[in-house]
Amino acid sequence: MVDSTTRTLRVLAGHAFVLTLDANPTTGYQWMLSNPLDGRFLTLLSNEFIPPASSGLIGQGGHQQLTFQPLRPGMTSIALKYCRPWDDSDCAHFSFTIVQISG
Repeated sequence: MVDSTTRTLRVLAGHAFVLTLDANPTTGYQWMLSNPLDGRFLTLLSNEFIPPASSGLIGQGGHQQLTFQPLRPGMTSIALKYCRPWDDSDCAHFSFTIVQISG
Protein backbone atom coordinates (compact mmCIF):
# COMPACT_ATOMS: atom_id res chain seq x y z
CA MET A 1 0.00 0.00 0.00
CA VAL A 2 1.33 3.41 -0.97
CA ASP A 3 1.08 6.21 1.60
CA SER A 4 0.43 9.79 0.50
CA THR A 5 0.48 13.05 2.45
CA THR A 6 -0.66 16.53 1.40
CA ARG A 7 -0.08 19.72 3.37
CA THR A 8 -0.04 23.49 2.92
CA LEU A 9 2.74 25.76 4.21
CA ARG A 10 2.80 29.52 4.50
CA VAL A 11 6.34 30.92 4.37
CA LEU A 12 8.08 34.26 3.90
CA ALA A 13 10.16 35.10 0.83
CA GLY A 14 13.85 35.09 1.74
CA HIS A 15 13.43 32.88 4.84
CA ALA A 16 14.54 29.28 4.36
CA PHE A 17 12.29 26.49 5.63
CA VAL A 18 12.80 22.78 6.26
CA LEU A 19 10.65 19.75 5.46
CA THR A 20 11.52 16.86 7.79
CA LEU A 21 10.39 13.38 6.77
CA ASP A 22 10.93 9.92 8.30
CA ALA A 23 13.61 8.05 6.39
CA ASN A 24 15.89 5.04 6.61
CA PRO A 25 18.64 4.98 3.97
CA THR A 26 19.74 1.47 4.98
CA THR A 27 16.66 0.22 3.07
CA GLY A 28 17.86 1.95 -0.09
CA TYR A 29 14.93 4.36 -0.03
CA GLN A 30 15.35 8.13 0.03
CA TRP A 31 13.18 11.20 -0.47
CA MET A 32 13.60 12.78 -3.91
CA LEU A 33 11.80 15.41 -5.92
CA SER A 34 9.19 13.79 -8.15
CA ASN A 35 8.83 16.96 -10.23
CA PRO A 36 11.30 19.81 -10.73
CA LEU A 37 10.79 22.85 -8.52
CA ASP A 38 9.48 26.04 -10.10
CA GLY A 39 12.74 28.00 -10.03
CA ARG A 40 10.89 31.30 -10.00
CA PHE A 41 9.66 30.57 -6.47
CA LEU A 42 11.85 27.94 -4.74
CA THR A 43 15.39 26.61 -4.60
CA LEU A 44 16.48 23.41 -2.86
CA LEU A 45 19.38 24.37 -0.59
CA SER A 46 20.16 20.98 0.97
CA ASN A 47 18.93 17.41 1.33
CA GLU A 48 20.49 15.46 4.19
CA PHE A 49 19.83 12.46 6.42
CA ILE A 50 19.76 13.11 10.17
CA PRO A 51 20.40 9.92 12.20
CA PRO A 52 18.50 9.33 15.44
CA ALA A 53 19.92 10.90 18.60
CA SER A 54 20.60 7.47 20.12
CA SER A 55 21.84 5.28 17.31
CA GLY A 56 22.08 2.11 19.39
CA LEU A 57 20.63 -0.08 16.65
CA ILE A 58 22.23 -0.71 13.29
CA GLY A 59 19.90 0.24 10.45
CA GLN A 60 17.74 2.42 12.67
CA GLY A 61 15.75 5.08 10.81
CA GLY A 62 16.04 8.80 11.26
CA HIS A 63 14.89 11.82 9.32
CA GLN A 64 15.65 13.36 5.98
CA GLN A 65 15.68 17.14 6.02
CA LEU A 66 15.14 19.10 2.84
CA THR A 67 15.84 22.83 3.12
CA PHE A 68 14.22 25.21 0.65
CA GLN A 69 14.69 28.91 -0.05
CA PRO A 70 11.52 30.79 -1.08
CA LEU A 71 12.53 33.43 -3.60
CA ARG A 72 9.50 35.65 -4.17
CA PRO A 73 5.81 35.92 -3.26
CA GLY A 74 3.46 33.52 -5.01
CA MET A 75 2.21 29.95 -4.84
CA THR A 76 4.02 26.78 -5.89
CA SER A 77 4.30 23.13 -4.89
CA ILE A 78 6.84 20.54 -3.82
CA ALA A 79 6.23 16.96 -4.91
CA LEU A 80 8.41 14.30 -3.25
CA LYS A 81 8.64 10.53 -3.56
CA TYR A 82 10.27 7.97 -1.26
CA CYS A 83 11.94 5.56 -3.69
CA ARG A 84 15.10 3.68 -4.42
CA PRO A 85 17.13 5.78 -6.88
CA TRP A 86 17.72 2.76 -9.13
CA ASP A 87 14.06 1.60 -9.10
CA ASP A 88 11.69 4.51 -9.69
CA SER A 89 8.76 2.12 -10.11
CA ASP A 90 8.82 1.00 -6.45
CA CYS A 91 7.88 4.09 -4.44
CA ALA A 92 6.54 3.59 -0.92
CA HIS A 93 5.38 7.11 -0.02
CA PHE A 94 4.51 10.37 -1.70
CA SER A 95 4.39 13.86 -0.18
CA PHE A 96 2.83 16.89 -1.83
CA THR A 97 3.23 20.33 -0.27
CA ILE A 98 1.52 23.48 -1.44
CA VAL A 99 3.68 26.49 -0.60
CA GLN A 100 2.20 29.96 -0.24
CA ILE A 101 4.98 32.55 -0.19
CA SER A 102 4.30 36.01 1.13
CA GLY A 103 6.53 39.07 0.94
